[in-house]
Parts: sequence; C-alpha cells; structure tokens
Amino acid sequence: MTSGVLGEGAVALHRVACALDSVRDRLTEYGAGFFEEELRARPYDHLCRLEQEMDALTEQLSVNLGREHEAAAAFAAARAAVCDIVRALDLLRNRDGHQVFNGQKVADEAMEQLEGRRATFDACRDQFMDAPRDPPAGR
Repeated sequence: MTSGVLGEGAVALHRVACALDSVRDRLTEYGAGFFEEELRARPYDHLCRLEQEMDALTEQLSVNLGREHEAAAAFAAARAAVCDIVRALDLLRNRDGHQVFNGQKVADEAMEQLEGRRATFDACRDQFMDAPRDPPAGR
C-alpha cells in the first residue's frame, strides 16, 4: 500500500513539473495577456487540477507514512510551492472584465514567483525521490 501511494506521488510530481513548464512558457509568451484567451490559460487550469490531486496525495502520504516522514514532508512542501505559484498567477486574472491594473508589472512579479517557487518545487521533488521508502517503525 505504501509503495502504491509513493508511486502515485512520483507520477504526480512529474506531471506537475511538466505543467509548470507549460505555464512558464505561456507566461513568457503572453505576459499580462496570459488569461486573455481560454486557450492561453489551459496550462493554468491543468495546474489547478493537479494541485487538487496533490492535496489528496499529501493526506494519503501523511496517513501512510506519517507527517514527519521525509517523503511526506517533501511532497507537502512541493504542494505548497505549487499553491504559491497558482496564487501568484491568480493576480493576473481579469475577473470583472477590466484591464488588470499594472498588468505587466503583475506578470513580471508572477514570473519571479514562478521561478523562485519552481526552484523550491524541484528541490522538494528531489527530496521526495531520494527519501527512504519504508514507513517509520510502528506504522
């Protein structure tokens, strides 16, 4: 059972890494216009779905391994980094039909947040992959 959820976690982290690459590419290409068309925002929508999957997997890993286990903690930290990226991108959303105030500045800040939190995500992903595979004694 533990190896199954660890495998799911590894696959989820790979899928998120690919989604983050797509988001970065779209943000680089469109900047403040990231959300102007539905097609442009698809990588964001995909990332949001993956974030929800990560939420459930975070809990599964915590139950199976314990919250303090290196793999569970690394996965939770990776999910937190993804949450921060999604929140930074949310600032670009044009929810009321008006131009986002100072849009390019907000896009630049979102890119900065994406790059910084992506480095955190990658480090957490490496920690997850290198973590011991056995649950602590007594689990």
